[in-house]
Amino acid sequence: MTEKASSAPWLAALAGVALAGSFPPLGFAPLAWVALWPLLVAFRGRPAAGRFALGAIAGLVWAGFTVAPWLYPAVRSHLAAGALTAILLTTGAVWTYGGVYLAIFALVYSWLPRPRWLAAPSAWVLLETLRAHALGGAPWALLGQSQHALLPVAQIAELGGVASLSFLVLMPAAALAASGRERVIGLAAALVATLAAAAFGASRLAAPIPVETGDDAVAVHVVSGHNLDGDPLLGYFVATAAGPPAALVVWPETAVAGYLEDDPVARAAVARTARSRGWLLLGALRYEGRAAGRRYFNSALLFDPAGERRGIYDKRWLVPFAERSPLPFLRTVERPFTDGAPNPVPLVAGRLRLGPLVCWDAVFPEPALAYTRAGVDLLVNLTSDRDLGRGTLQQLAFSRFRAIETRRWLVRASGTGPTYLVDPLGRVNQGDTLRLVPGSGRPPTFYVRHAGVVAWAPAVLLALLASIGWRERTVVPESERSGAVRTP
Repeated sequence: MTEKASSAPWLAALAGVALAGSFPPLGFAPLAWVALWPLLVAFRGRPAAGRFALGAIAGLVWAGFTVAPWLYPAVRSHLAAGALTAILLTTGAVWTYGGVYLAIFALVYSWLPRPRWLAAPSAWVLLETLRAHALGGAPWALLGQSQHALLPVAQIAELGGVASLSFLVLMPAAALAASGRERVIGLAAALVATLAAAAFGASRLAAPIPVETGDDAVAVHVVSGHNLDGDPLLGYFVATAAGPPAALVVWPETAVAGYLEDDPVARAAVARTARSRGWLLLGALRYEGRAAGRRYFNSALLFDPAGERRGIYDKRWLVPFAERSPLPFLRTVERPFTDGAPNPVPLVAGRLRLGPLVCWDAVFPEPALAYTRAGVDLLVNLTSDRDLGRGTLQQLAFSRFRAIETRRWLVRASGTGPTYLVDPLGRVNQGDTLRLVPGSGRPPTFYVRHAGVVAWAPAVLLALLASIGWRERTVVPESERSGAVRTP
């Protein structure tokens, strides 16, 4: 084995470690811009099988360090799984929803057209789009999400979502892996694109967020952190009663233990809270139907000031292995949930139009985009966080992009942690009360209006690069035609 061959797996592992380090809890965002450079260098001269193997190493290291430390204990706790079962499920999830995509990227890398500093980011973004939808989807730790705290650059999510950031972040590494003129041009293009993105973001951050203190403003009070109390419902009731007056009170995911349909005492307590405090949005499990036809939902329920239920949102994106089995032959969930409607409509609480997002929903852009097109005033993320551990930091980080993409406030109610308020620029504040004026949100962003076009842009760019490369290879240069020998 040559020295180059023996070092390639280490380069792949180094890329995986660097990529993982760019996400929380370490969260050193600049690492992401060069993390894949060692891997792309290791591809040189490798056959397809060798590239796939190197990509698999990098993918497993990256996804393993990013997800496994919190996913393994979550599997053991949530599914009551033994150590071996938890290891197998964690490894399967790490590979299926992360590692395999980096391996596929490695496989196709050498087949991409030039310049690769454009083609590689395009291919990467297309694979991230696939990962966000295949087998129910898992857009967790997308490359662009690593820039959640680098707010001047993160603002371009208003234009192209997280995909635009993933594209931008991969450009420098792809340019560094090139050589000669392609490397110079690629690095110059990456620098110009990054400076342009930062300038755009700086202009957005310079515009102040209005402080809503007038008579038209309404208050939203969020109560978090009582899901592990001996009596969670009592904890939320007491905390709500001690809180300030508000037009809307929000409780987190599964604030009510069990099913309201089966618990008249809980139903009465919820109705009493709504009658005394006004509009109430809370997370609870529910079901419809009977016997074998019964369907279960993880829902957000809205109650009016008379204590009557006025709106339901059913969680759209269910967590693999925990709320649904990703494959028919895997029965990891004894009582799987049913997913909600694909295009949710806002819940109306008096003057407020609300966009509920239950836990995992906030990692996906689609529900927030649908709500914003329907004129939502506020995005509300109800989450439990019970088994997430340090994954809570990641979910909060990734959820920030919903605020930036839509330019709407996002409030995060946690069953086991504090409340976070994310402003329309993605800045995170810890607090429990937000004031806003209904109907005063900004017009829909470019991404809200044209997300479908943005999703196809990388494929169009790849096709364009491929056609240009094909034409350059098939058209005979003028110098060759003029020098050809003519026969009589």
